[in-house]
Amino acid sequence: MKQLLEQIKVKNSTAGFQILAPTPYRKILELESKIGCKLPEDFILFYNLCNGFECLEDLFNFLSIDTILANIEYGDHWFLFAEYMVYSDFWGLRRNDNGDCEFFNSVQNIPSHSLIEFLTAFLQGNLFEKGGVYEWEQKKLQNPPS
Repeated sequence: MKQLLEQIKVKNSTAGFQILAPTPYRKILELESKIGCKLPEDFILFYNLCNGFECLEDLFNFLSIDTILANIEYGDHWFLFAEYMVYSDFWGLRRNDNGDCEFFNSVQNIPSHSLIEFLTAFLQGNLFEKGGVYEWEQKKLQNPPS
C-alpha cells in the first residue's frame, strides 16, 4: 500500500496532488463506531498511512476520515470514501445483507471491495484514462466474481 501511494503521488506530482498526514487510530475507531462495523484491513492500512489525498487532476479526492465524519457521509454499515468534481460522482463502501463488503458509486454497485484494486486503477489511468477507475468499474461489472 505504501509503495502504491508513493507511485500515485509521483504520477500526479504535477497535478496538484497532496497526501494528507496519517489518521490517528482513534479516528478509525470513531468511524467504525459511527458506521457500526469494522473497516476492511486495506482501508485501515490506508488510513494508517494517510488520511486521504487530494488531486486536482479530474478534481478527485480520497476523503479524510475527518471529512467523512464532519459531513455525515456515512450511515448504518456504509461510508463514502472518494469523490469526483464536488460529488458529481462518489465511491462508497458498504456491508451488504450477507455481511460482505462491496463498493458502490452514485449509479451502481461495483462487485469489488478491494481498495488495492481501486487505487491501482487510479494509478494506471486516474479516472478516465485507459485502465483508470471508470474502466476498472466496467470490467468488474462485466466479469463479476463467482
